[in-house]
Amino acid sequence: MIHQIIVKGFQAMRFGCCVALASFVPPTSGAKQLDAGARYEQSVAQVPAAMDVLEQAGCDFAEFGVGMVAPELPDEAFERFQRALESSGLVAECFNSYIPPDIKLVGHQRDWQRIEQYVRVSAERVAAVGGKVIVFGSGGARSIPDGFDRAVAEDQLIAFCRLAAEHAQNHGIRIAIEPLNTKESNVLTSVEEGVAFVKRVDRPDVKVLADFYHMMEEDEPFSHMTDAGEELIHVHVADTGRLYPGSGDWDYPGFYAALRDGRYDSRISVECNWKDFRNEVAPAMTFLRES
Repeated sequence: MIHQIIVKGFQAMRFGCCVALASFVPPTSGAKQLDAGARYEQSVAQVPAAMDVLEQAGCDFAEFGVGMVAPELPDEAFERFQRALESSGLVAECFNSYIPPDIKLVGHQRDWQRIEQYVRVSAERVAAVGGKVIVFGSGGARSIPDGFDRAVAEDQLIAFCRLAAEHAQNHGIRIAIEPLNTKESNVLTSVEEGVAFVKRVDRPDVKVLADFYHMMEEDEPFSHMTDAGEELIHVHVADTGRLYPGSGDWDYPGFYAALRDGRYDSRISVECNWKDFRNEVAPAMTFLRES
Protein backbone atom coordinates (compact mmCIF):
# COMPACT_ATOMS: atom_id res chain seq x y z
CA MET A 1 0.00 0.00 0.00
CA ILE A 2 1.65 3.24 -1.14
CA HIS A 3 0.84 6.48 0.64
CA GLN A 4 2.04 9.29 -1.60
CA ILE A 5 0.40 12.41 -0.27
CA ILE A 6 0.88 16.13 0.24
CA VAL A 7 1.76 16.96 3.85
CA LYS A 8 1.18 20.61 4.75
CA GLY A 9 2.99 22.05 1.78
CA PHE A 10 5.26 19.09 0.98
CA GLN A 11 4.76 17.97 -2.60
CA ALA A 12 4.45 14.18 -2.87
CA MET A 13 6.52 13.67 0.27
CA ARG A 14 7.38 10.03 0.90
CA PHE A 15 8.04 8.49 4.30
CA GLY A 16 10.03 5.38 5.13
CA CYS A 17 11.91 3.64 7.87
CA CYS A 18 15.34 2.21 8.57
CA VAL A 19 14.73 -1.48 9.18
CA ALA A 20 15.55 -2.70 12.69
CA LEU A 21 16.42 -6.33 12.01
CA ALA A 22 17.79 -6.77 15.53
CA SER A 23 14.19 -6.57 16.76
CA PHE A 24 13.50 -9.89 15.04
CA VAL A 25 16.72 -11.77 15.77
CA PRO A 26 16.28 -14.23 18.66
CA PRO A 27 18.98 -14.46 21.33
CA THR A 28 21.73 -16.92 20.49
CA SER A 29 22.40 -19.55 23.12
CA GLY A 30 25.63 -21.45 23.34
CA ALA A 31 28.23 -19.90 21.05
CA LYS A 32 29.36 -16.46 22.11
CA GLN A 33 30.23 -15.45 18.57
CA LEU A 34 28.87 -16.11 15.11
CA ASP A 35 30.97 -15.77 11.99
CA ALA A 36 30.08 -13.08 9.47
CA GLY A 37 28.23 -15.48 7.19
CA ALA A 38 26.08 -16.86 10.00
CA ARG A 39 25.22 -13.39 11.29
CA TYR A 40 24.26 -12.33 7.80
CA GLU A 41 22.03 -15.39 7.28
CA GLN A 42 20.34 -14.68 10.59
CA SER A 43 19.58 -11.12 9.54
CA VAL A 44 18.30 -12.11 6.09
CA ALA A 45 15.88 -14.56 7.68
CA GLN A 46 14.20 -11.66 9.50
CA VAL A 47 13.74 -9.44 6.44
CA PRO A 48 10.21 -10.60 5.40
CA ALA A 49 8.80 -10.05 8.90
CA ALA A 50 10.41 -6.62 9.16
CA MET A 51 9.14 -5.58 5.74
CA ASP A 52 5.65 -6.69 6.71
CA VAL A 53 5.79 -4.38 9.75
CA LEU A 54 6.76 -1.45 7.53
CA GLU A 55 4.11 -2.21 4.96
CA GLN A 56 1.34 -2.55 7.53
CA ALA A 57 2.46 0.72 9.14
CA GLY A 58 2.01 2.59 5.86
CA CYS A 59 5.64 3.20 4.95
CA ASP A 60 6.38 4.18 1.36
CA PHE A 61 9.84 2.60 1.24
CA ALA A 62 12.40 0.73 3.32
CA GLU A 63 15.95 1.67 4.24
CA PHE A 64 18.61 -0.94 5.04
CA GLY A 65 22.30 -0.89 5.78
CA VAL A 66 24.59 -1.47 2.80
CA GLY A 67 25.84 -4.52 4.67
CA MET A 68 22.60 -6.28 3.71
CA VAL A 69 23.71 -6.40 0.07
CA ALA A 70 26.81 -8.23 1.34
CA PRO A 71 29.47 -6.41 -0.72
CA GLU A 72 32.24 -8.73 0.45
CA LEU A 73 30.29 -11.99 0.45
CA PRO A 74 29.62 -14.24 -2.56
CA ASP A 75 26.74 -13.62 -4.96
CA GLU A 76 24.77 -16.44 -3.36
CA ALA A 77 24.54 -14.54 -0.07
CA PHE A 78 23.21 -11.40 -1.76
CA GLU A 79 20.72 -13.41 -3.79
CA ARG A 80 19.17 -14.70 -0.56
CA PHE A 81 18.59 -11.11 0.57
CA GLN A 82 17.18 -10.29 -2.86
CA ARG A 83 14.68 -13.17 -2.58
CA ALA A 84 13.75 -12.13 0.96
CA LEU A 85 12.59 -8.75 -0.36
CA GLU A 86 10.42 -10.17 -3.12
CA SER A 87 7.36 -10.91 -0.99
CA SER A 88 6.96 -7.25 0.02
CA GLY A 89 5.13 -4.52 -1.83
CA LEU A 90 7.76 -2.05 -0.63
CA VAL A 91 11.10 -1.35 -2.28
CA ALA A 92 14.37 -0.89 -0.41
CA GLU A 93 15.03 2.51 -1.96
CA CYS A 94 17.71 3.69 0.47
CA PHE A 95 20.79 2.12 2.02
CA ASN A 96 22.82 3.61 4.87
CA SER A 97 26.00 2.74 6.82
CA TYR A 98 27.86 2.66 3.52
CA ILE A 99 31.40 1.73 4.54
CA PRO A 100 32.22 -0.49 7.55
CA PRO A 101 34.68 0.90 10.09
CA ASP A 102 37.41 -1.58 9.19
CA ILE A 103 37.66 -0.13 5.66
CA LYS A 104 39.57 3.08 6.29
CA LEU A 105 38.91 5.82 3.74
CA VAL A 106 41.57 8.20 5.04
CA GLY A 107 45.00 7.85 6.55
CA HIS A 108 47.97 5.58 5.95
CA GLN A 109 45.90 2.38 6.29
CA ARG A 110 43.68 3.14 3.31
CA ASP A 111 43.44 0.12 0.97
CA TRP A 112 42.30 1.63 -2.33
CA GLN A 113 41.94 -1.72 -4.08
CA ARG A 114 39.57 -3.00 -1.41
CA ILE A 115 37.65 0.29 -1.46
CA GLU A 116 37.19 0.13 -5.24
CA GLN A 117 35.92 -3.44 -5.08
CA TYR A 118 33.53 -2.66 -2.23
CA VAL A 119 32.10 0.42 -3.93
CA ARG A 120 31.64 -1.33 -7.27
CA VAL A 121 29.83 -4.34 -5.81
CA SER A 122 27.72 -2.18 -3.49
CA ALA A 123 26.41 -0.08 -6.36
CA GLU A 124 25.61 -3.13 -8.48
CA ARG A 125 23.71 -4.89 -5.71
CA VAL A 126 21.89 -1.83 -4.34
CA ALA A 127 20.63 -1.11 -7.85
CA ALA A 128 19.59 -4.73 -8.34
CA VAL A 129 17.05 -4.46 -5.51
CA GLY A 130 15.74 -1.06 -6.59
CA GLY A 131 17.91 1.20 -4.43
CA LYS A 132 18.14 4.87 -5.37
CA VAL A 133 20.15 6.45 -2.54
CA ILE A 134 23.25 5.31 -0.65
CA VAL A 135 23.85 7.24 2.57
CA PHE A 136 27.48 7.96 3.38
CA GLY A 137 27.74 8.38 7.14
CA SER A 138 30.34 5.79 8.15
CA GLY A 139 32.04 7.75 10.90
CA GLY A 140 34.47 4.97 11.72
CA ALA A 141 35.64 4.75 8.12
CA ARG A 142 35.90 8.44 7.33
CA SER A 143 37.21 9.97 10.58
CA ILE A 144 40.68 11.47 10.32
CA PRO A 145 43.34 9.62 12.36
CA ASP A 146 45.12 11.60 15.07
CA GLY A 147 48.10 13.43 13.67
CA PHE A 148 47.14 12.87 10.03
CA ASP A 149 47.15 15.95 7.80
CA ARG A 150 43.56 17.20 7.50
CA ALA A 151 43.99 18.63 4.01
CA VAL A 152 45.33 15.30 2.76
CA ALA A 153 42.47 13.47 4.49
CA GLU A 154 39.88 15.70 2.85
CA ASP A 155 41.48 15.09 -0.54
CA GLN A 156 41.23 11.35 0.13
CA LEU A 157 37.55 11.72 1.00
CA ILE A 158 36.93 13.71 -2.16
CA ALA A 159 38.62 10.97 -4.20
CA PHE A 160 36.42 8.38 -2.49
CA CYS A 161 33.23 10.35 -3.15
CA ARG A 162 34.14 10.77 -6.81
CA LEU A 163 34.76 7.03 -7.08
CA ALA A 164 31.40 6.36 -5.42
CA ALA A 165 29.75 8.86 -7.77
CA GLU A 166 31.17 7.12 -10.82
CA HIS A 167 29.67 3.77 -9.83
CA ALA A 168 26.45 5.35 -8.57
CA GLN A 169 25.90 7.15 -11.86
CA ASN A 170 26.33 3.90 -13.76
CA HIS A 171 23.38 2.45 -11.82
CA GLY A 172 21.01 5.40 -11.38
CA ILE A 173 21.96 5.90 -7.72
CA ARG A 174 22.84 9.04 -5.79
CA ILE A 175 25.18 9.34 -2.82
CA ALA A 176 23.93 11.33 0.18
CA ILE A 177 26.70 12.51 2.50
CA GLU A 178 25.43 12.34 6.07
CA PRO A 179 26.86 14.91 8.50
CA LEU A 180 27.39 13.20 11.87
CA ASN A 181 27.77 14.69 15.33
CA THR A 182 31.25 15.26 16.69
CA LYS A 183 31.08 12.21 18.96
CA GLU A 184 30.82 9.99 15.86
CA SER A 185 33.11 11.75 13.39
CA ASN A 186 35.72 14.52 13.29
CA VAL A 187 34.92 15.53 9.72
CA LEU A 188 31.65 16.53 8.01
CA THR A 189 29.76 17.31 11.20
CA SER A 190 27.12 19.77 9.98
CA VAL A 191 24.76 20.17 7.05
CA GLU A 192 26.55 23.42 6.26
CA GLU A 193 29.93 21.65 6.10
CA GLY A 194 28.37 18.84 4.07
CA VAL A 195 27.06 21.24 1.45
CA ALA A 196 30.46 22.93 1.13
CA PHE A 197 32.10 19.53 0.76
CA VAL A 198 29.59 18.43 -1.90
CA LYS A 199 30.54 21.48 -3.92
CA ARG A 200 34.21 20.48 -3.71
CA VAL A 201 33.39 16.95 -4.85
CA ASP A 202 31.58 18.53 -7.80
CA ARG A 203 29.67 15.48 -9.02
CA PRO A 204 25.93 15.70 -9.77
CA ASP A 205 25.28 12.35 -8.08
CA VAL A 206 26.81 13.36 -4.72
CA LYS A 207 24.54 15.45 -2.48
CA VAL A 208 23.84 15.84 1.24
CA LEU A 209 21.53 14.43 3.92
CA ALA A 210 20.12 16.17 7.00
CA ASP A 211 19.67 14.08 10.14
CA PHE A 212 17.45 15.61 12.86
CA TYR A 213 19.32 13.74 15.63
CA HIS A 214 22.79 14.85 14.59
CA MET A 215 21.59 18.42 14.10
CA MET A 216 20.14 18.46 17.62
CA GLU A 217 23.36 17.00 19.04
CA GLU A 218 25.36 19.81 17.42
CA ASP A 219 22.77 22.55 18.00
CA GLU A 220 22.82 23.22 14.26
CA PRO A 221 20.22 25.72 13.04
CA PHE A 222 17.46 24.36 10.82
CA SER A 223 18.12 27.21 8.43
CA HIS A 224 21.11 25.24 7.14
CA MET A 225 18.62 22.81 5.57
CA THR A 226 16.86 25.68 3.88
CA ASP A 227 20.17 27.06 2.65
CA ALA A 228 21.12 23.62 1.27
CA GLY A 229 18.36 23.88 -1.34
CA GLU A 230 18.78 21.35 -4.14
CA GLU A 231 21.88 19.87 -2.52
CA LEU A 232 19.64 18.19 0.08
CA ILE A 233 18.33 14.83 -1.19
CA HIS A 234 17.53 12.75 1.90
CA VAL A 235 16.44 13.28 5.51
CA HIS A 236 16.65 11.15 8.68
CA VAL A 237 14.43 11.85 11.67
CA ALA A 238 14.02 10.76 15.28
CA ASP A 239 12.80 12.43 18.49
CA THR A 240 13.91 13.12 22.07
CA GLY A 241 16.41 10.50 23.21
CA ARG A 242 16.72 9.38 19.58
CA LEU A 243 13.43 7.52 19.96
CA TYR A 244 10.66 7.38 17.37
CA PRO A 245 9.07 10.56 15.95
CA GLY A 246 6.12 11.72 18.00
CA SER A 247 7.37 10.21 21.25
CA GLY A 248 9.22 13.31 22.41
CA ASP A 249 9.24 17.10 22.19
CA TRP A 250 11.61 18.02 19.37
CA ASP A 251 10.60 20.97 17.23
CA TYR A 252 9.00 19.24 14.26
CA PRO A 253 7.07 22.35 13.14
CA GLY A 254 10.36 24.25 12.91
CA PHE A 255 12.14 21.34 11.25
CA TYR A 256 9.39 20.92 8.66
CA ALA A 257 9.21 24.67 8.04
CA ALA A 258 12.94 24.77 7.20
CA LEU A 259 12.55 21.85 4.79
CA ARG A 260 9.55 23.51 3.19
CA ASP A 261 11.37 26.83 2.82
CA GLY A 262 14.17 24.99 1.03
CA ARG A 263 11.59 23.39 -1.29
CA TYR A 264 12.53 19.90 -0.15
CA ASP A 265 10.07 17.32 -1.48
CA SER A 266 11.84 13.96 -1.37
CA ARG A 267 12.15 11.13 1.18
CA ILE A 268 12.07 11.31 4.98
CA SER A 269 13.24 8.17 6.76
CA VAL A 270 12.95 7.30 10.44
CA GLU A 271 16.32 6.39 11.92
CA CYS A 272 15.98 5.94 15.65
CA ASN A 273 16.43 3.59 18.58
CA TRP A 274 13.32 1.44 18.76
CA LYS A 275 12.03 0.06 22.04
CA ASP A 276 9.23 -1.87 20.31
CA PHE A 277 9.76 -1.83 16.55
CA ARG A 278 6.59 -3.76 15.70
CA ASN A 279 4.35 -1.32 17.57
CA GLU A 280 6.17 1.99 17.16
CA VAL A 281 6.53 2.26 13.37
CA ALA A 282 2.83 2.92 12.73
CA PRO A 283 2.48 5.80 15.22
CA ALA A 284 5.73 7.26 13.89
CA MET A 285 4.33 7.24 10.35
CA THR A 286 1.05 8.78 11.52
CA PHE A 287 2.89 11.54 13.37
CA LEU A 288 5.14 12.39 10.42
CA ARG A 289 2.21 12.62 8.01
CA GLU A 290 0.08 14.73 10.33
CA SER A 291 2.75 17.10 11.73
